Amino acid sequence: MAQVYNLAIEPLQVLIFIPTLLIFALLRRGTKQDTSRGVLLLLAAEWAMVGALFFLNVMAPVHWLGTLGGVTFLLGGLFYAGAASRSFPPHFHWRRDNPSMLSFLITAFSVIGYPGVSWALGREYPQVLTYSLMPGSVVLLTLGVLMSARPAPRLVLLLPALAIALVSPLTVILWRVWEDLAILPLALLAFAGWWRWRGKLEGAPTKDTIRFDF
Repeated sequence: MAQVYNLAIEPLQVLIFIPTLLIFALLRRGTKQDTSRGVLLLLAAEWAMVGALFFLNVMAPVHWLGTLGGVTFLLGGLFYAGAASRSFPPHFHWRRDNPSMLSFLITAFSVIGYPGVSWALGREYPQVLTYSLMPGSVVLLTLGVLMSARPAPRLVLLLPALAIALVSPLTVILWRVWEDLAILPLALLAFAGWWRWRGKLEGAPTKDTIRFDF
């Protein structure tokens, strides 16, 4: 499946560097009005790409779960696009604190560790699982990015990725996608982070969010 997908989407494996680096730049920048909206829109685009290109274009013709996955990821893309349109989206920013460390850990694994595990398992291109273009990688990237929300992560934004993480063991059982074994533990770590820091949202001042007037 990965081989067919990689050959079908060339050269997106190279072009995906651009939005990924842009996400990193926005998280590092974290002070401008376009930061929160830009981050959410980039996540929405990646969810939609996986839904359309992987699930509906490659997987759906061979398994009915492909259609279900495609619809789910397209709805996830619409969800994050809708979140970007809100007047007070979260402020995403990496700082020198524990939430940022957890955010960076999960985000780095999604981009480097996920395909790295694929290479370590002996997969070579085009069988290797591509970062930011495979469902597992996008789910982990989403969890990592959302953990950087200020003043604390929002559970409502984490829910789509957490829901996918809960069913991720199915890909290991059905198709032996061993790389996805990392998804559930990291998702539980993200949930624990939300639980630990959720109190910061209570009575948070308006200045901790960003207002868009354009």
